[in-house]
Amino acid sequence: MKRLKKGTSIFLMIGLLFTMSCGPKENKNIPLENLDPKLKKTGSVIVKDILTSITHEDGARYLLDKNYMTPLVYGGIMRYTDMYNEAYAMITMTIGKVLTYSLFQVVDKGIIKTMRYKLVTDTDDMKFIELKIDVNIDYGLADYYLYLTSKDGFLQRENVLPKAVK
Repeated sequence: MKRLKKGTSIFLMIGLLFTMSCGPKENKNIPLENLDPKLKKTGSVIVKDILTSITHEDGARYLLDKNYMTPLVYGGIMRYTDMYNEAYAMITMTIGKVLTYSLFQVVDKGIIKTMRYKLVTDTDDMKFIELKIDVNIDYGLADYYLYLTSKDGFLQRENVLPKAVK
């Protein structure tokens, strides 16, 4: 009888360890005060350039000359230039001029750090505007997204940019 209980308890322990090790892994938020200054500066430079590209005559192609693009993002912009041009035209009409931006969250996904920025614009139609960038710590910009939430509820955190990485 003791052997059965011992065997059962070992089986349960192995099962519990297996379940815990194979379960979903949560990404950790990095407190902003603990953020690596180099990553913070890199994110800020990338965000400034993305915001410039939205109103620049070259559109997303403005970003291609930057030295922080991963090959997948570079290729996505080259392949989907027309889609980016359409999205950029819609963005300028929808959100107006960006007045300020501020980093509000960084998520550690291992080699990728997701940096989320709140944008303040001159439009009254948007409830919340977020520019999110994925930064590969070794290779640079891995993707970027612009999420819009409108006051009228038509847009509910919708990404209006093409997804560069497929």
